[in-house]
This record gives sequence, C-alpha cells and structure tokens, in this order.
Amino acid sequence: MTSPCFTVNEVETIEHALEMMARHDIRHLPVVDSNMKVLGIVSDRDINLALPSILGIEDSAAHLAMPITRIMHKNVVTCHPLDFVEDIAVDFYEQKIGCVPVVQNNQCIGIVTQKDMLNTFLELTGVTTPGSAVEVAVPDRAGIMHDVTKIFNINKVSIESILVYRDRTPGYKLVLIRMQSMNPTKIIADLNEAGFEVRTPHDSGL
Repeated sequence: MTSPCFTVNEVETIEHALEMMARHDIRHLPVVDSNMKVLGIVSDRDINLALPSILGIEDSAAHLAMPITRIMHKNVVTCHPLDFVEDIAVDFYEQKIGCVPVVQNNQCIGIVTQKDMLNTFLELTGVTTPGSAVEVAVPDRAGIMHDVTKIFNINKVSIESILVYRDRTPGYKLVLIRMQSMNPTKIIADLNEAGFEVRTPHDSGL
C-alpha cells in the first residue's frame, strides 16, 4: 500500500480535489471526515464526468464549487493492512474498482491502487530480477512438486518463484518456475528425462 496517502476532507470542493490530483499526479482520493474515517472515494474520472463540456454554456465555476461529497462513491470497498494480497486482488477483479483504501481503527492509513497490485505481482513472481523461466506440465497429484523441485536442487539452481495453474488437459497442471539462472538448458533436459513435459510457446500454438 501507499502510506500515508492523500485524502480530501468532506467539506472541500470539487475544484480542490481536482487541484490535488493534478499537483500530486494521482487518480484517486479517499473522502474522509475530521477523524480520517472513510466516507467515500472519488476518481479523476468522476470529476471529469461531473464537469460540463467545454462546448456547453453552463458555468463550470459553479460545478467546481460544489462539495466533493456530491460526486463521491459512498459504498467503498476497504481493506485492513494485514489482509492478504490475493484477497484484495479478488476485490479488484470482482468489484471492478481502481483502488482500495486501507483502514485501521476506523481511520484511513493508506491506499492500494491497480498500479500497486501490478508492482506487487511483478515482485512476487520475480520477473524484475535476472533469470529465466520454464513451464512444466505435471500430473495433478499430491507430492508432485517435490519431484519437480528436486531437479533444481540437484543442479544447485535457486528457484525465484512458482506459479501453478490448471492445464487444458484434464488431470494435469501447469507449473511456471522462474529460476536464478540465465541458461535453463540443463534443467529442461533433466525435467524431460524425468518424464515431465516442458512446454514452449510453440506448444501453445503461438
């Protein structure tokens, strides 16, 4: 999460929120009361939709002077600082939201954005560090990962991350292993020799 985060008080205007977003290059602002309790959330898109078109004849100054509470979203999805990343990711996916305020003791202490989630995903998968990856099709049975990782141990190659997801072939899973080695040739050969199927982009029809 980003903490502390920028917030806007409920008594402020749309213009004030717009200036904050432009000054700090942010897209979302939790709306809070004097005790930092989250009352709503506003995005740059909300503000843009609230302003009249430059082709119209309405007074834009009057719109900007309206309180931010007029355009904020009130039903805010929040999280706790100890919530798991994957649980928050599910909220992003199911609720189709752009950010989640982080609340502790009924106070806003931070914010998690889509960019934060992407950065975390990249860090967890290890793609930001030098290395290479292999994708292996394995039978979906208990203990199979021990047999796979044993090959890396024998070759004294450190594993950076492991992602497991279902294969289109029933009874199989795909294991994406990122390793701290720029040359996976020996690992691939040993995996094939052990009876595992190492996939390539060509195997996926790419």
